[in-house]
Parts: sequence; structure tokens; C-alpha cells
Amino acid sequence: MTVDYAVTGTATGSGTDYTLANGTLTISAGATSGTITIASIVADSLDEANETVIVTLSNPGNATLDSNTVHTYTITDDDSTPTVQHASTSSSGAESTSSKALTVNLSAASGQDVTVDYAVTGTATGSGTDYTLANGTLTISAGATSGTITIASIVSDSLDEADETVIVTLSSPGNATLDSNTVHTYTITDDDSQPTVQHASTSSSGAESVASKALTVNLSAASAQDVTVAYAVTGTATG
Repeated sequence: MTVDYAVTGTATGSGTDYTLANGTLTISAGATSGTITIASIVADSLDEANETVIVTLSNPGNATLDSNTVHTYTITDDDSTPTVQHASTSSSGAESTSSKALTVNLSAASGQDVTVDYAVTGTATGSGTDYTLANGTLTISAGATSGTITIASIVSDSLDEADETVIVTLSSPGNATLDSNTVHTYTITDDDSQPTVQHASTSSSGAESVASKALTVNLSAASAQDVTVAYAVTGTATG
């Protein structure tokens, strides 16, 4: 007797995950069984979902179909889930550097897309003030071993200021587990000169009937930080 069979499922045939094409099984006269062989099942190194090979019988010759016309064979994955982490825990660049791509690595390529959430904190201000990067989710495509999170539109202002940080923290991975480097601190280093401070003029005068005198002290440029200067009072007048 003969029976046709069709091969479907989530696994890929033609040697990718296994080898078996649609065909016809012949069970010789006098025999009570035959075999259809799923051959050359591939043991890869990719973490992936379990995959199926479904064999469906049809069009018997010299026989009729019974109830069990479909068999599902599941190829269970035996590869470890990769870990995900920042390539490094810190880096820095001058504020004149307009963007910085932070590399996030997998310990091994995966057969599935890997996702990881990230939160952005630090002393620098986002939303276009000092840089542009919001909380989000990074996707590393199946087969790839890294992805990037980009701190964009870093603002190069003319204000002397303290160095500022952008801290990117990874969490909640999908199809992976977190490794140790979950936090990367990027430091935006200030490249503006400190302003100079001086009296607006070297001398002035006023009659003793003038009750007070404000002496103006000038900066050569505005600063993002409070500027302090000590002063000492001397002279022939008595304080």
C-alpha cells in the first residue's frame, strides 16, 4: 500500500534544521508498518524556540486513512540563553562631540530577537537641553551579537560648567539574561574656558554725603556655575 505525506511546521527543511521533503511512503505487501525519517537534524549553537516538523498523511492507496493522520515532532532547543550587557561601564567625550554610540553586547548570537529595556539618568539634562535620548528598548536582531544605544544631539554651548553625566541602565531583557555591566556612565566633559573676573574700573570717587557706593565686578563671559571671589578692604579710611 502507499500513502502520501506532506511536511510542514516551524522548523525549516532542506538541510537548514532537518532534511525531509514531501513524498510517498510504500509499505510492502505483508508488512504492517513503514517509516518516514526526519534526517540530518542540525545541532546549531543558537538559542532559539523549540521547532516542529509536522508530517500529514493523505491519499492512501489500497488502504483508508485512520484517525492519526498528523504527527508533530518537536525539536527541543538545548542551547543556553545568551547574556546581554554594556561593552564597558564608562566613557567620556568633549561636549563638542555631537553624539556617542554605546555598544551593548550579547555573549553569543541568538536565533531569536533579543530585547533589553534601558533607562536614562545622570546630571546632564535630556530632551535637547544637553543631549537627546529617552528611555526605550533596544532590539538586537536574531543572528547579531551587538546593538547600539545612541546619545544624540549633544549640545556644545559656550558656558563654563561642571562635567555632566548620562547614565544608561539596562533591565528586563527578553530572550536573554543580564550580565554584570548593566550600567554605563558617559561623561560629557566641558571644553569652555573659565571666565576671568575683575573690577569694572580701577577707581572712582564720591562726596562723603553719598551714603553708599556699589562697585561693579565683571566676568569676561557668563558661567553655568556660581563664581565666587574673595575681597579684602584696605585704605586710609577707617571701616
